Amino acid sequence: MHPIQATKAFFRVLIHGEGAAAPPPEDAFQASREPAAQLLALLQDEGRLVDFLMEDIGGYGDADVGSSVRQIHTGCRKVLDERVKLARVRDEEENSTITVEEGFDASSIRLVGNVKSDPPFSGRLAHRGWRIEELTLPTVAAGSDPMVVAPAEIEIQ
Repeated sequence: MHPIQATKAFFRVLIHGEGAAAPPPEDAFQASREPAAQLLALLQDEGRLVDFLMEDIGGYGDADVGSSVRQIHTGCRKVLDERVKLARVRDEEENSTITVEEGFDASSIRLVGNVKSDPPFSGRLAHRGWRIEELTLPTVAAGSDPMVVAPAEIEIQ
């Protein structure tokens, strides 16, 4: 819709209540059935993360890649700040010595390096890890394909 037509329609609805659309039915939107795909879609929408990762950057110089990464980082960080509450898996400082006892949660701790025998293990904390404490995803239109990460964009001339 042309901006002038949109402005006229806005004031017509505001003043006369004409053409006011009925609210969508309650079942028109639903929680995401595929949260991983939806989170990836948000990272694509705000940071163009998928576009960047699918691009062959071998022919670009470091300066070109670096300037692109700053924009991607800003957009993706916005998604995390708004939608994902993260916490560290381990509170200790990286490079500190850690003892891993028998019965540890293998989904929270990955042992790397020269792993022999049975626990307890002693090693250097190389990365403190991340855990999602809360994930807030928007509702999506009912019937939409949950696996579409980024729809094709058609610019109408």
